Amino acid sequence: MGKFGVDLVFTYGDPNYYSKVGFKPVSQEIATAPFELTHPEGWLDLSLTGGEITPLPGVARCVDAFNDPALW
Repeated sequence: MGKFGVDLVFTYGDPNYYSKVGFKPVSQEIATAPFELTHPEGWLDLSLTGGEITPLPGVARCVDAFNDPALW
């Protein structure tokens, strides 16, 4: 478990940009995005513990500012 109880962080954006800080593409089979993705290649994750990412139950949640299907 990470220092603040968080093991994984997800983002949705340009893989070329986010890969510079360690984010990697993740499939919907591993972690389901909060909404349908217009650009599935932009669904990215970062392990804060360095561990392998295994399939996660449920759906990821996002902050209120991005909780709008039009943004995905």
